[in-house]
Amino acid sequence: MRHAAVLLVLVLLGAAPAAQDAGRRPIPPDQVQAAVARADEAIAELQKTLVGRLKEELGRGGPAAAVTVCRDEAQQLTRSIGERHGLEIGRTSHRVRNPVNEPRGWARHWIASWAGARAADAKPATYELDNGRLGVLRPIGTMELCVMCHGQPEAVEAVIGDVLRESYPDDRATGFAPGDLRGWFWAEVPVN
Repeated sequence: MRHAAVLLVLVLLGAAPAAQDAGRRPIPPDQVQAAVARADEAIAELQKTLVGRLKEELGRGGPAAAVTVCRDEAQQLTRSIGERHGLEIGRTSHRVRNPVNEPRGWARHWIASWAGARAADAKPATYELDNGRLGVLRPIGTMELCVMCHGQPEAVEAVIGDVLRESYPDDRATGFAPGDLRGWFWAEVPVN
């Protein structure tokens, strides 16, 4: 089920079958490593920025205020970080709250294969994409502070049900417990 790890090894060795089948030249390992490092730096910044903003708003106005960060700020913060690092970046999951965060086509199978896993067990992934780009996936674990908005449906409903229904009528991002794999950071990195 998690055979995509083989693809990761092939990509890191610069011999991804998709690249050979399409007549493209494999990306040299040193360029793969540089692109992955760039993605990891952007992902770390995005995580720190979003968690910082969520904690600020939780302190000011509780969970309902934290929802406004995700609804009103997260997409722009994400775009800004991507622009600063010269790549595309985002968050996704097998159960998204915001439909804008649906998995990219190249990541769909990997994300689905890890649905229901513990974050500590999840493995990062790297894919060689078209147009000389790499796709990078890094797991997002459910922290204790996340369960106010992403925990058991009944508990979330009691705390922020009204704001979630208004902001995200098709919400599927509840039912997580601390330590669960909540989703993935992704990045698409041009390789020089």
